[in-house]
Amino acid sequence: MKRYAVLVVAFIAAAVCVRLGIWQLRRLEERSTRNDGLAARLAVPPLDLSVTEPAILESDSLHFRRAVARGVFDFERQVVVLARSQQATPGVHVVTPLRLAGGAAILVERGWVPAPDGRTVDLPPLQEPDSALVEGVLMWPSQRVAVDSAGAAWPRYVRVARPAALQAAYPYPLHGVLLRRTEAPGDAPATLRPVSLSPLTSGPHLAYAIQWFAFAVIAVAGSVALYRKSARDAG
Repeated sequence: MKRYAVLVVAFIAAAVCVRLGIWQLRRLEERSTRNDGLAARLAVPPLDLSVTEPAILESDSLHFRRAVARGVFDFERQVVVLARSQQATPGVHVVTPLRLAGGAAILVERGWVPAPDGRTVDLPPLQEPDSALVEGVLMWPSQRVAVDSAGAAWPRYVRVARPAALQAAYPYPLHGVLLRRTEAPGDAPATLRPVSLSPLTSGPHLAYAIQWFAFAVIAVAGSVALYRKSARDAG
């Protein structure tokens, strides 16, 4: 009876592994569909924010849409996004409001700056001309809560630059999306490096699926071999 128990346990384990493998394949399909949608958005001509209805800028459907915005940077009220590394180098993202003609502003992710402690950055040398034409990609912010620094002094230090969480600190309205500047203009400081878009990869789901299917095969093959061995020994 114990010999059969080994087979039963092994086949149950194999069934679980197969189910997990199928789940990873479904996640792969979902991610591929999402990537196709984002790639299609990037292919659309840039959205001119100066002629875009403000209500449209509050939709997450704008995520990964190319856009251009003309306005005036507010360097007095900047945001530093903590602990943002590039190629294993610690740094921060510098986010600056760009005030648009309508009176509202959009937070512009101007670029990445190295910072050994992932926090300290000297902002004045990173200023540019106030009036700017910004080209980039709209990013719907993470829904994680933005942790604001203590006190009301500027700059504000956050883990996530989320306009809704930062709105109370500003005397003018903030649009709900961020504008990531993907190419720095010629008058931008050299130390302020543009933040590249995350590659639209398939992720580890296929590798995980293959791994789970391999575990299922190992469980079945191993239990059958063990059963046969125990049968020979009993005989």
